[in-house]
Amino acid sequence: MDGIEQLKDVTILAATNRPDRIDKALMRPGRIDRIIYVPLPDAATRREIFNLQFHSMPISNDVDLDELILQTDTYSGAEIIAVCREAALLALEEDIQANCIMRRHFTQALSTVTPRIPKSLRRFYEEYQEKSGLHTL
Repeated sequence: MDGIEQLKDVTILAATNRPDRIDKALMRPGRIDRIIYVPLPDAATRREIFNLQFHSMPISNDVDLDELILQTDTYSGAEIIAVCREAALLALEEDIQANCIMRRHFTQALSTVTPRIPKSLRRFYEEYQEKSGLHTL
Protein backbone atom coordinates (compact mmCIF):
# COMPACT_ATOMS: atom_id res chain seq x y z
CA MET A 1 0.00 0.00 0.00
CA ASP A 2 2.95 2.33 0.38
CA GLY A 3 3.76 2.09 -3.35
CA ILE A 4 7.38 1.07 -2.89
CA GLU A 5 6.91 -2.08 -4.91
CA GLN A 6 4.23 -3.04 -7.39
CA LEU A 7 1.73 -5.60 -6.12
CA LYS A 8 -0.17 -7.72 -8.61
CA ASP A 9 -3.42 -9.55 -7.91
CA VAL A 10 -3.51 -8.36 -4.29
CA THR A 11 -6.75 -7.32 -2.67
CA ILE A 12 -6.92 -5.93 0.82
CA LEU A 13 -10.14 -6.37 2.74
CA ALA A 14 -10.65 -4.67 6.08
CA ALA A 15 -13.55 -4.53 8.51
CA THR A 16 -14.36 -2.10 11.28
CA ASN A 17 -17.24 -1.12 13.47
CA ARG A 18 -15.80 2.41 13.77
CA PRO A 19 -15.50 3.81 10.23
CA ASP A 20 -15.14 7.32 11.66
CA ARG A 21 -11.79 6.28 13.17
CA ILE A 22 -10.14 5.10 9.93
CA ASP A 23 -6.88 6.99 9.38
CA LYS A 24 -7.39 9.52 6.56
CA ALA A 25 -4.11 8.38 4.97
CA LEU A 26 -5.71 4.99 4.31
CA MET A 27 -8.57 6.69 2.48
CA ARG A 28 -6.40 8.34 -0.19
CA PRO A 29 -6.80 7.11 -3.80
CA GLY A 30 -5.09 3.80 -4.46
CA ARG A 31 -5.38 2.56 -0.92
CA ILE A 32 -8.78 1.68 0.51
CA ASP A 33 -10.84 2.67 -2.49
CA ARG A 34 -14.28 1.64 -1.35
CA ILE A 35 -16.10 1.41 1.94
CA ILE A 36 -19.23 -0.71 2.04
CA TYR A 37 -21.77 -0.45 4.83
CA VAL A 38 -23.22 -3.83 5.76
CA PRO A 39 -26.49 -3.23 7.62
CA LEU A 40 -28.26 -5.63 9.94
CA PRO A 41 -30.00 -8.39 8.00
CA ASP A 42 -33.46 -7.61 6.68
CA ALA A 43 -36.37 -10.05 7.05
CA ALA A 44 -35.52 -11.99 3.88
CA THR A 45 -31.90 -12.34 4.94
CA ARG A 46 -32.88 -13.43 8.46
CA ARG A 47 -35.17 -16.05 6.89
CA GLU A 48 -32.24 -17.36 4.87
CA ILE A 49 -29.96 -17.43 7.93
CA PHE A 50 -32.55 -19.41 9.89
CA ASN A 51 -33.13 -21.77 6.96
CA LEU A 52 -29.40 -22.42 6.66
CA GLN A 53 -29.22 -23.19 10.39
CA PHE A 54 -32.39 -25.30 10.36
CA HIS A 55 -30.99 -27.41 7.52
CA SER A 56 -28.61 -29.08 9.98
CA MET A 57 -30.88 -29.00 13.05
CA PRO A 58 -33.91 -31.11 13.93
CA ILE A 59 -36.60 -28.42 14.33
CA SER A 60 -40.04 -29.18 15.78
CA ASN A 61 -43.17 -28.38 13.80
CA ASP A 62 -44.21 -25.97 16.58
CA VAL A 63 -41.36 -23.58 15.66
CA ASP A 64 -42.81 -20.62 13.74
CA LEU A 65 -40.15 -19.27 11.39
CA ASP A 66 -42.14 -16.10 10.65
CA GLU A 67 -42.37 -15.36 14.36
CA LEU A 68 -38.61 -15.85 14.80
CA ILE A 69 -37.96 -13.49 11.91
CA LEU A 70 -40.09 -10.81 13.58
CA GLN A 71 -38.48 -11.37 16.98
CA THR A 72 -34.95 -10.99 15.60
CA ASP A 73 -35.46 -7.66 13.83
CA THR A 74 -32.46 -5.98 15.51
CA TYR A 75 -30.20 -9.06 15.60
CA SER A 76 -27.02 -9.42 13.57
CA GLY A 77 -26.43 -12.58 11.55
CA ALA A 78 -24.00 -13.85 14.18
CA GLU A 79 -26.57 -13.24 16.91
CA ILE A 80 -29.21 -15.21 14.99
CA ILE A 81 -26.80 -18.12 14.69
CA ALA A 82 -26.10 -17.82 18.43
CA VAL A 83 -29.86 -18.02 19.11
CA CYS A 84 -30.06 -21.26 17.11
CA ARG A 85 -27.08 -22.76 18.91
CA GLU A 86 -28.42 -21.71 22.30
CA ALA A 87 -31.81 -23.28 21.50
CA ALA A 88 -30.06 -26.51 20.53
CA LEU A 89 -28.06 -26.55 23.76
CA LEU A 90 -31.19 -25.88 25.80
CA ALA A 91 -32.92 -28.83 24.13
CA LEU A 92 -29.96 -31.09 24.96
CA GLU A 93 -29.75 -29.82 28.54
CA GLU A 94 -33.42 -30.68 28.95
CA ASP A 95 -33.00 -34.13 27.43
CA ILE A 96 -29.69 -35.43 26.14
CA GLN A 97 -31.69 -37.73 23.85
CA ALA A 98 -33.79 -34.84 22.45
CA ASN A 99 -35.09 -35.52 18.97
CA CYS A 100 -35.85 -31.92 18.07
CA ILE A 101 -35.56 -28.30 19.11
CA MET A 102 -38.90 -26.86 20.15
CA ARG A 103 -40.44 -23.42 20.18
CA ARG A 104 -39.89 -23.07 23.94
CA HIS A 105 -36.15 -23.57 23.42
CA PHE A 106 -36.08 -20.70 20.93
CA THR A 107 -38.16 -18.55 23.26
CA GLN A 108 -35.70 -19.14 26.06
CA ALA A 109 -32.71 -18.67 23.73
CA LEU A 110 -34.08 -15.28 22.64
CA SER A 111 -34.11 -14.15 26.25
CA THR A 112 -30.51 -15.30 26.70
CA VAL A 113 -29.04 -14.09 23.41
CA THR A 114 -30.03 -10.46 23.03
CA PRO A 115 -29.08 -7.96 20.32
CA ARG A 116 -25.82 -6.22 21.14
CA ILE A 117 -25.96 -3.31 18.70
CA PRO A 118 -27.86 -0.52 20.46
CA LYS A 119 -30.21 1.79 18.57
CA SER A 120 -27.83 4.71 19.11
CA LEU A 121 -25.02 2.83 17.30
CA ARG A 122 -27.32 1.77 14.46
CA ARG A 123 -28.33 5.42 14.07
CA PHE A 124 -24.64 6.43 14.10
CA TYR A 125 -23.87 3.99 11.25
CA GLU A 126 -26.84 5.18 9.20
CA GLU A 127 -25.88 8.84 9.66
CA TYR A 128 -22.23 8.11 8.88
CA GLN A 129 -23.30 6.29 5.72
CA GLU A 130 -25.39 9.25 4.58
CA LYS A 131 -22.65 11.81 5.30
CA SER A 132 -19.78 9.88 3.76
CA GLY A 133 -21.58 8.40 0.74
CA LEU A 134 -20.77 4.80 1.69
CA HIS A 135 -21.97 2.05 -0.60
CA THR A 136 -24.52 -0.33 0.85
CA LEU A 137 -24.83 -4.07 0.25
